[in-house]
Amino acid sequence: MLKYTNKLHSKRVLVLGGTSGVGYSVAEAALEYGAEVIISGSTDAKVERILARLRGTAGGQREGAQIAGKACDLADTASLETNLEALLKFATEDGKRKLDHVVFTAGDALKLKPLAEMTTDLVGAAMAVRFTGALMLAKLLNLSEDGEGKYLRRSFESSFTLTGGTNTAKPMPMFTLAAGVGGGIEGLARGLAVAMKPVRVNTVALGAVKTEIFGSLPQENLEATLEGFKKQTLTGTVGRPEDAAEIYLYIMRDYLVDGTVVSSDGGRLLV
Repeated sequence: MLKYTNKLHSKRVLVLGGTSGVGYSVAEAALEYGAEVIISGSTDAKVERILARLRGTAGGQREGAQIAGKACDLADTASLETNLEALLKFATEDGKRKLDHVVFTAGDALKLKPLAEMTTDLVGAAMAVRFTGALMLAKLLNLSEDGEGKYLRRSFESSFTLTGGTNTAKPMPMFTLAAGVGGGIEGLARGLAVAMKPVRVNTVALGAVKTEIFGSLPQENLEATLEGFKKQTLTGTVGRPEDAAEIYLYIMRDYLVDGTVVSSDGGRLLV
């Protein structure tokens, strides 16, 4: 067996946010590496559409490829824990097939407001999916039965990866709340690394990545926005989801990376 490229072969990987953007590319890449992949998104229709798309990829068409998916509404805070447990039961077949890796890229679009317009409702909405969702998921992933993880294998080979951004370290104007949420995510991951040991918990800090979220911008605004982001990097580029996905796979495969922040930002912090 190949020593390096087979490291994810037959590993069970759950991607929350796997129906679009970077999360989709993580799922696609994990399939190419031979992993068994489960994706989650906000609606059944979207999950089914993306499952069909994944089945048509090179990884999805390989012999023995295993792909599944289930909707999970992370914005419904009243039912959040119930929704997450239903997802984990589905992903593990009621605990019979435990997860090896969990990737959390889910997050709704943040409303960018100046400090003078900040409200408690805006803060709560910004934290709901990215922070609260990740925390409650971690609570369930850390459950044990007879000393073993109920849903996630309790091993240094297992990982839980959260997603933040470089605006935490270098905020742009009107990104005050986004920077705060990102800082919370990074601190949460460090705390979880201690609480969930030996499972490895890390944060990926992304720079600008051209995903579907840019599709809402008028074409003339889109080009100007992308050019602005390019000028903020050493590489002169805007990230692609398939490039950003590589960092998540690296974290899964490096059994020593734990409790840290790994960046994929084109050198933005040095500009």
